[in-house]
Order: sequence, then C-alpha cells, then structure tokens
Amino acid sequence: MSDSHGHTPAAWTAVTIMFLGFLISGLALPFSLVWLFFVGLAVVALGAVVGKVMQMMGMGNTVAYKDARDPEYDHDGEQDSGRPSGLRDRDERSEAPRG
Repeated sequence: MSDSHGHTPAAWTAVTIMFLGFLISGLALPFSLVWLFFVGLAVVALGAVVGKVMQMMGMGNTVAYKDARDPEYDHDGEQDSGRPSGLRDRDERSEAPRG
C-alpha cells in the first residue's frame, strides 16, 4: 500500500462524486421519488468511472501488487505475504514432500 492512503486528486474526486450520488439517492427515499433514487445510483457509478479515468491519467496512485503476481515478489519475506506467520508455517509444511 502506498504512503498516501488515497490522498490523490483522483480519489478525492471519486469519493466526492460518489458521496453526492448517495446523498441524492438517500434524499429520494423519504420522498418516494424512484427516478431520483436511480439517478443517484447512476451518479455513484459515474464517480467510480471518473476516479478510474483520473487514475489512468496519472492523477492517482498506481496499483502495486505485493503477492505472487509481482515478478519481483520476495517469497521468503516475513511481512510481504500479508498472512500471519502461523498460516505461512502451515502452508510451508503442507508443501513439504511427504513420505
């Protein structure tokens, strides 16, 4: 995970648009405005798309995998697997040759 924890223009824009969409949908419920509820849901979806497009434009964090998908992944590292050491030990034992 990056050090910024999503403090990028793409993240802030996406969250703001999605918040407005939830607000619109939430306000539509007590007034029984079904069409406005679905407009709010569309705004939420739009926020996700806008955030992803902005990330692809370089205004957001890049995705960095820290698991086996990363070609430079350190299989021997203790903290890189993201699992408690007890689970790592159990997996290593199960991969050991038997017999």
